[in-house]
Amino acid sequence: MRTVFLASFLNGLSGDPGLWVDLLDEGRSILLDLGDLRHVATRKLLRVERAVVTHTHMDHFIGFDHLLRLVLGRDRELTVTGPPGFLRSVQGKLEAYTWNLIGDYPVTLRVEEVSGDSVRSVLYRGAGGMRPELLADRPFQGTIHAERLYTIHLEILDHGIPVLGVALRETEHISVNRDKLERMGLVPGAWLRELKGAARRCESQDPEIRADTTDGAGKSFRRGDLAEEILLRSPGQRLAYVTDVRFTPDNVEKVIRLARDADLLVCETAFLDEDRDLAKERNHLTARQAGELARAAGAKRLAPFHLSPRYLGREQEVLEEAADAFGGPVLVLSAERSQASM
Repeated sequence: MRTVFLASFLNGLSGDPGLWVDLLDEGRSILLDLGDLRHVATRKLLRVERAVVTHTHMDHFIGFDHLLRLVLGRDRELTVTGPPGFLRSVQGKLEAYTWNLIGDYPVTLRVEEVSGDSVRSVLYRGAGGMRPELLADRPFQGTIHAERLYTIHLEILDHGIPVLGVALRETEHISVNRDKLERMGLVPGAWLRELKGAARRCESQDPEIRADTTDGAGKSFRRGDLAEEILLRSPGQRLAYVTDVRFTPDNVEKVIRLARDADLLVCETAFLDEDRDLAKERNHLTARQAGELARAAGAKRLAPFHLSPRYLGREQEVLEEAADAFGGPVLVLSAERSQASM
């Protein structure tokens, strides 16, 4: 099944953590963690509308300044969410700069901090000289964002400090019956994106929509009639992202809950299990532990990442250990697409 979430690593298996999630046909994206972003194409980063920072260790947060600099002239709001203490971390970064010349810049930055059972938020705007504007707190019960296309869910995990585990869930999967499309003499085009968007938003079925045809003439349909003919609906896809956590009973319970039945679990495999004592000391998972978590959660696929640099040249050993514990193939997410590794 074609998923709406197209995920790729920003820095490979052993570099700074960062997952770029493109929302198919939407022209917008999500970033999970903000490691080094300097090499990422500007056109990609300008599509980012939301980012979740699991915690503010340098390798997860150093890209914040680069992303902010790119969106200073963008009139679309950027929302960045982090763990307890995140508002203070962002304010410290912003106060390190001088903002006297950006009064006419359209930038709007919304910063959120998950703290206990509430979400605290602050708004920064170019028109306001990037001074913090405190927003009303809102309750937190696991969901940080919900819209027509997808929802974002968080768990507060333990890495010696609070860190966030993240799950993206498509509200409903809408695909196209290609056989029916061909039998009706229709060809894909911008009209198809419009039709799927209207279906997701539950808009009126009465307006006409003009579809592209194989003969180039085009043909008009009532929107609801065409949707009923060619669109297929099914449960949405699920993606979970977990990194920098201890292998403790509480973390295990929360990760399993977060990643339950995920189509893809992206999970750190920082150490080989032969170095489990070192993993415990540094509050990370081994590849075997990550595979066991994925299997216990019922995840369909596992994508290991965030390998310690000590395993450079031995990456295949880490992948094999994770796959053995998972009981199935693992994936290596490239910069372009997902592909089976073993």
